[in-house]
Amino acid sequence: MKVEKILEYQNLDRELFKIEKQISENANKKMAEQLHESMKVAQARSVKLEERAKDLLGEIDKVKKQCKIQEDKLNEFLSMDIEKMNKNDAEKLNNLKDKLNQNLNILEKNLTTLAESMNAVLADFNKTIKTFNSAKDEYSKRKDAYETEVKNIEKEKSEINKRLSQLAMSVDSDIMEAYQKKRNEKVFPVLVPLKGKFCGGCNTELPLATLTNLIKDGIITCEHCRRLVYNTHQ
Repeated sequence: MKVEKILEYQNLDRELFKIEKQISENANKKMAEQLHESMKVAQARSVKLEERAKDLLGEIDKVKKQCKIQEDKLNEFLSMDIEKMNKNDAEKLNNLKDKLNQNLNILEKNLTTLAESMNAVLADFNKTIKTFNSAKDEYSKRKDAYETEVKNIEKEKSEINKRLSQLAMSVDSDIMEAYQKKRNEKVFPVLVPLKGKFCGGCNTELPLATLTNLIKDGIITCEHCRRLVYNTHQ
């Protein structure tokens, strides 16, 4: 089997492979992907912070209501005339007022702690939103830069694909199918020469039966790396 056409195809395909690699390893593309992940993380965190802020507001509202109840009771006791009470009732009233004051102090401390937590959540939320917006702006710039670079080489890529399609018509369909299968796995080169008794792709020694078929057919598939091996002396 003549291998000139498939080798010609691969030599042209090499240019396309370089372009594909250039696109996949593009610095702007990689940075845009990283920024997109940062945006997703920031967005998820902002949602959690919003939920936490909502919970805190609920807790603050409960504490404020409890404070109001305690204050109303305390004012009620303060409005009573102790002088008209007997000693025992007056002592009970003072004890109740002391208890109410203690409860109010505890509630006020809880309210202060909740307020501090709320301030921390709001600060974290604002920082997260700032991070998101910054990442979004940079992502947009990187994405546009990447798309511009791809657009600039799209014409060259299209021309190579057109020439490859024309060449493919002159290559044995079975060989072309085997070539494309390996090529789709991003392995290159697909077609490698025989080096002594070894595959030119993975350097595995080929069995005698395989070498016999190679001499007869001109191209065989390496059982180890699945590349197409051709005989340079045929």
